[in-house]
Amino acid sequence: MAVEGVGPAPRRRAERRDSIRNRQAVLAAARRLICDRGLEHVSMQDIAAEAGVGKGTPFRHFGDRQGLLAALFDQLTEDWQPGALARLTTPDRPAAERVRNFMGELFDVVVVSGRPLLRVLEGGHANARGTARYLAWHAALTPVVAEARPDLDARFIAHAVLTTPRAEFVDMLVDGGGMTMDEVRAGLLAMTDALLRSPSA
Repeated sequence: MAVEGVGPAPRRRAERRDSIRNRQAVLAAARRLICDRGLEHVSMQDIAAEAGVGKGTPFRHFGDRQGLLAALFDQLTEDWQPGALARLTTPDRPAAERVRNFMGELFDVVVVSGRPLLRVLEGGHANARGTARYLAWHAALTPVVAEARPDLDARFIAHAVLTTPRAEFVDMLVDGGGMTMDEVRAGLLAMTDALLRSPSA
């Protein structure tokens, strides 16, 4: 005899809640471990143990480690990207200012918070996902750069600005060059200002 309120539908809803909770736990655990140890020292079993879920849970949600890394990159950028691109492309301020603000946000949200993860992605893991995001940013940035500097090759300038804060280059500046992250950020914005400054200014 069925007990009222404990039928298949409530069970399915509870299972969905558990599934969502487990997925978020796996993502949080993976990011912690990759940032602390580096990807080469982290296994899917380590992630499952850190998340407090069964060994098969990460595979069930993400398929393999590459799928998990792609999901981590999505999580890093998906909350920020729509608003950032809208602010970049809305012509309510001078174009150069909008590009500068976008690059400052990109550095703060993606580079500072996700630097260890970006090292992994730039090294080839889940790189297709990262490339798709990069191309979306470049496509939005290029016409705004062209608005600020119609005399220059906007596509090239957009690439030059976007590729500067790559994790490998930031690592070289910070770990090898003794710069702070604040100094790297200031240098990126100064370079952006210099590239977009009107020749008549």
